[in-house]
Amino acid sequence: MKSIFLSTCILVGALSTEASASNGDPSWWVPPGESDSYSLVGLAVFFLAFLLIVHLYSRFDRYAEHKAKSTPLRTTIPVMLTVALAYEIMPALDHFSILLPTALILTAIARDFMLWWTPRMQEAAK
Repeated sequence: MKSIFLSTCILVGALSTEASASNGDPSWWVPPGESDSYSLVGLAVFFLAFLLIVHLYSRFDRYAEHKAKSTPLRTTIPVMLTVALAYEIMPALDHFSILLPTALILTAIARDFMLWWTPRMQEAAK
């Protein structure tokens, strides 16, 4: 089965190479100065997919923040989701130091602690 598949791929590749060599330019070639509708459609689909991902993430983030209102990690969870989304969408962030997301998450934990802990709680305990 594997040999049949490989021979078919080689045959199709050879036929397409011969066809493009005999006809000149390949079908996807756009001469300079003319517009390329496929690239514009591809860019539109890419940006719509990007907006869909961000929209779905923001809905989930709002849901997680709403569910986490009474928990001590009400800010930390959305910040962790934001950091995860940033690393998923922009793979170039992998080259940055791990200190950046760690600082964001620690800041969110500190904010959650300050929202949870109030001096009134200590005074009421006395």
